[in-house]
Amino acid sequence: MIAARAENKGENTMKQTTTWGLKTALALGLCVFGGLAIVGCQNTAEGAKEDTAKNGAAMQNAADKAADNTKMAADNAAEATKSGAMNAGDALTLTPKVKNAIVADAKLNDTKNLINVNTKDGVVHLEGHVMNNEQKKLAGDIATKAVKDAGSSDKVMNMLTVESH
Repeated sequence: MIAARAENKGENTMKQTTTWGLKTALALGLCVFGGLAIVGCQNTAEGAKEDTAKNGAAMQNAADKAADNTKMAADNAAEATKSGAMNAGDALTLTPKVKNAIVADAKLNDTKNLINVNTKDGVVHLEGHVMNNEQKKLAGDIATKAVKDAGSSDKVMNMLTVESH
């Protein structure tokens, strides 16, 4: 009986040692794995932080570029509006003054002549046809005088053709 108890006691001690060894090994394994996980998480956190910084800089650059492009487009639109308003103003004021001056001249006011006047981008265009070179020159001179009398710095482009009927 004593021998049996000693055997049982030895088995218990062996079981305790084995259990303790397994628990210790498990605990050590968890610590090592947990330590790696913490290091891994730390590396992941640092990587995420770096990625966020890089992405933030890229987003800022994209936003700056978009802002610059928007400003440039707005400036171009403003210039186009200004130019359009100036052309509209010339078309509404200068064009009729030149046309009236040409029609008021007895040598040019003839049904055989066709003189169109258009103003665009600082240029008064005379287009159509007249009966001779003298009338073409006269139309150009009258248009130039009308532009100066209106206080404009627009140029006159005489594109009239000569057609005898």
